[in-house]
Amino acid sequence: MSRKQSILPTKLIIAEESREDALTKRIIANLPDAEVSYVSERVDPMLTANSSEPSWKDFSQGKRTLFLRRHLGTWLKTCPGTSDHVCCNLWVVNPGEGCPFDCTYCYLQSYLSRNPTLKLYTNTSDMLAEIEKIVRAEPKRLFRIGTGELIDSLVWDNIAGQTLELVPFFASLDNAVLELKTKDNFVDNLVSLKYEHKDKTVVSWSVNAKSITEKEELNTASLAERIEAAAKVVEAGYRVGFHFDPLVYFDGWEDEYEQALSDIFRVIDSRRVAWVSLSSLRYKPDLQQAMLHRFPNSKLPLGEQFLAEDKKIRYIQPIRIRMQKFMWERLKELNSELPVYMCMESSTAWRSINGGPPAAGAELSEVFARRLPILGQA
Repeated sequence: MSRKQSILPTKLIIAEESREDALTKRIIANLPDAEVSYVSERVDPMLTANSSEPSWKDFSQGKRTLFLRRHLGTWLKTCPGTSDHVCCNLWVVNPGEGCPFDCTYCYLQSYLSRNPTLKLYTNTSDMLAEIEKIVRAEPKRLFRIGTGELIDSLVWDNIAGQTLELVPFFASLDNAVLELKTKDNFVDNLVSLKYEHKDKTVVSWSVNAKSITEKEELNTASLAERIEAAAKVVEAGYRVGFHFDPLVYFDGWEDEYEQALSDIFRVIDSRRVAWVSLSSLRYKPDLQQAMLHRFPNSKLPLGEQFLAEDKKIRYIQPIRIRMQKFMWERLKELNSELPVYMCMESSTAWRSINGGPPAAGAELSEVFARRLPILGQA
């Protein structure tokens, strides 16, 4: 059984409201072996909100169950960011929530701990209509919109084909760019759109040191597979991004991260890279408890960490700055014009690494616009 087959849902639960939606029919056709049932309610069938403690067994089982329903609230939102930290001004839209991958550090373990069933929203036309209305209302504003906040952007693309709608849609917008963020390597649909994306979609990969990918990012594509997939979309004319997030401190980290950079840029032309982000490991205390319960052999919750002012557990500042400065300098050695930014880091960290923070994040917008055909400029 392939890795992709091993993460396919074995159960498919469909809300009656979504029975006749095109996305529902497409997924049913692509999951012929899944057990299918229909429900009248919209609530998560594995909801444990009244329990005093989340059920980690239910959370694991929820990764094999896909719940199809409609989304009734607001689609497009600004990234919540982190208090007192520099924000990159990303907008987010969530076509669903939950992920069949099982990264030990994934914040969804705590965020969705009582609401564990994987979900896809079937009223995608409503999502696109809301995005278009907001974006066209401010034609001089740059909208960088990502789909990878609560769900991996490509993990279901082989059965749902959502990029076949999203990519041509963003190609029609003058002042918006789509960022698809993933740890997967399924890019067949993206390659098929090589003449339609008009350079308005950036395909980004979360990447890490090889040993961290192997030990802490379970069921995901390997680093080599991600790089191979990135090469395919670059060949199809897309720009790509790389997110070194989270940077993990361990014996030999310098050599492994330098090797990861070498592996990536030996294959990928840095001129086709839209941006690279850096951020060190951080998590809330309740996520630490999830990690200890679900992955008792992981060493990530251990080490020189403390509860920072933003109420997240982080490495002590000298370690964080050392790691990010190391990566920043290596990236700039590869290409001094490479757009690099730090995600959810303090102004102090920016001053230590780059001489000063971007002005309220505004300069970051310029970083992103620099390599994108936005606002009528190629």
